[in-house]
Amino acid sequence: MNTRNKRQYIRTSTVMPVEFIVLDRDGKKTTPWLQGFTRDLGKGGIRLIVNDLWWGFWDRFSYCDARLFIKIDLPFKKKSVSANVKVAWAKIKKDSDYNQYIVGLEFLEGATKETQVLFKYAIFKKTMPVLVGGIVALLFLVSSFSFWQTQSLVDENKQLVKGYVSVLEKSSRLEKVLANGEENSVFFKQRQEALRDKVSFLENELLQWQEKYKSSVQEEEKAKEPQMKVIRRYRKEIASLIKENAFLSENQKQRDAVNLAVRQQVKDLENEKEFSSKKIIAGMYDWIKNRQDLVGGLVLSYEGDRNLDKVYFTYDQALAAVSFLLFEDNSRAEKILDFYLEKAKKGEKIYNAYAVGGGVFEYTVHSGPNAWIGLAALNYTKKTGNKKYLPIAQSAGDMILSMMDEEGGVRGGPNVKWFATEHNLDAYAFFSMLYKTTSEEKYLRAAQQVKGWISKYAYTNYGPPVNRGKGDATIATDTYAWSVTAFGPKLLASLEMNSDNILDFAIKNCEVAVKFKRNGDEVDVRGFDFAKYRNIPRGGVVSGEWTSQMILAFKVMASYYKDIDTTKYKEYVKKSDFYSQELQKMLITSPSKIGRQDPCLPYASLPSVDTGHGWRTPKGNKTGSLASTAYFLIAFKGYNPLRGEHLELSLRNAREEGINSSITKIN
Repeated sequence: MNTRNKRQYIRTSTVMPVEFIVLDRDGKKTTPWLQGFTRDLGKGGIRLIVNDLWWGFWDRFSYCDARLFIKIDLPFKKKSVSANVKVAWAKIKKDSDYNQYIVGLEFLEGATKETQVLFKYAIFKKTMPVLVGGIVALLFLVSSFSFWQTQSLVDENKQLVKGYVSVLEKSSRLEKVLANGEENSVFFKQRQEALRDKVSFLENELLQWQEKYKSSVQEEEKAKEPQMKVIRRYRKEIASLIKENAFLSENQKQRDAVNLAVRQQVKDLENEKEFSSKKIIAGMYDWIKNRQDLVGGLVLSYEGDRNLDKVYFTYDQALAAVSFLLFEDNSRAEKILDFYLEKAKKGEKIYNAYAVGGGVFEYTVHSGPNAWIGLAALNYTKKTGNKKYLPIAQSAGDMILSMMDEEGGVRGGPNVKWFATEHNLDAYAFFSMLYKTTSEEKYLRAAQQVKGWISKYAYTNYGPPVNRGKGDATIATDTYAWSVTAFGPKLLASLEMNSDNILDFAIKNCEVAVKFKRNGDEVDVRGFDFAKYRNIPRGGVVSGEWTSQMILAFKVMASYYKDIDTTKYKEYVKKSDFYSQELQKMLITSPSKIGRQDPCLPYASLPSVDTGHGWRTPKGNKTGSLASTAYFLIAFKGYNPLRGEHLELSLRNAREEGINSSITKIN
């Protein structure tokens, strides 16, 4: 039997059923519809396989040029592909159970369309495994590269934070050594001056006794002996003092050499800190950025506490929005504000917290968070000149106005009776900015009324200078910091309040020294507690957010004194720089199992402890906090969100001006 090259076919991985009939030379059917199958397709035809063909039918199409009409069902194609074909070759393969008939079929003229469909399908089926394998391999390579790149970033961030904290610790230790050395130097210099004065005095006394001794030459030796004893005693004492002074001078040379070496080490560490600090700040910002829901717009408040890792606190969103503005990332700030703009347009309340997906997490409305999200909108307006988000501020303004009593105080919220100094400071700052933005007199009156209430109920001339609220003398660190950042030194002075005294009181009563545990090690940290820690059995705990508030308050004071009092200016620069360095010792890497482990700050130095103000710190030893991280960046940038203004001072400015950033003892 005539056969042709069977390599013209492409083998596919799928067996396809074929229905066919045999036609005579006039195109009439000579058989009923028969069934076979194929898995070989070609541009010119197909290979048809039939098992156990009915007796007698083989002779009807086994000869060359016999005509068939076929129909083939292709996967994913609704209509069968049909075509007229002729037999090119045929053979029988005998099996133990049946005979298998194999026939090569060629398409006749006019079947071009069908030929193309079948051939394309054949090519598709042939190349698909290779293509899929290639895609899988490519995806694997991309995934592996992405994993490697992410892991590299994770390792880099871990090493960055670990190295940076190590540098901060070394710097702190050396600064203490340097400070102690300088204190000793001062003491020894004073001692040397006292020795010189005493030697001078004794030399004068000796000279007088020697003159007296000479004038009594004629006297008997027995009478002159007492005078000689005094002279010998003076000489001996002077020699002893001169010897001590020589010892101190030699000692001072050695101390000066040690201090010089320590100063050089501190300088080298300062350069290292400056280099790493840029990466740390960028990493902290990335941590905030990477936790923003780009659909809903809000930024997760915590990472590490399962009870809070899907929550957006409104106050935190305000800080995040301000941070985005400071990093020239207006579009991200807009995503946050869009969420609250929708609430304002619908006349909905602004709740304290929302859950992932946009639902309400905490069905509580407080004046403070409303004021802060309003401040965020006003900061955006001031920076961009775009008033799109003013409805947020106006909605918050209406809510806070409704909370004011006849004395001008702002209640904590619709369902509470207490008045908090913190919320009233927020309200004063908010109304002041809202008036400057809108020029509406009602907001100016409201700001003045709130200021009067704060002066009457929050500020005192006895005991703690700032009460936590009306009739509540509890110490709350944030009220001290925000008094300075909301009012400023000049306005506080008009209220008969001394801003220096306010911050000094906070330092003496709220500053704590703690051991912060990190990866099995401990690091010494000084920062600010939530309250007067001596009255709390838990001992001291450093608040990341409230320490950042104090850092910003110190910078406000430094900016105020810059052209007034150089000494105080430098003191506040040192304070802001010192506590900034201390707080950064608490840097952790993001606990996310899938993230890049960017650096961030925890809410506090201890988990699950009482703050002294009605809530506890989050669970987990490595719980990153949006409030702590964002407020630190705001303070670092030298920006006061309560007044919507950049300060003249930033940590970078202070270093560039040559102010010694090290400070190891703050009274």
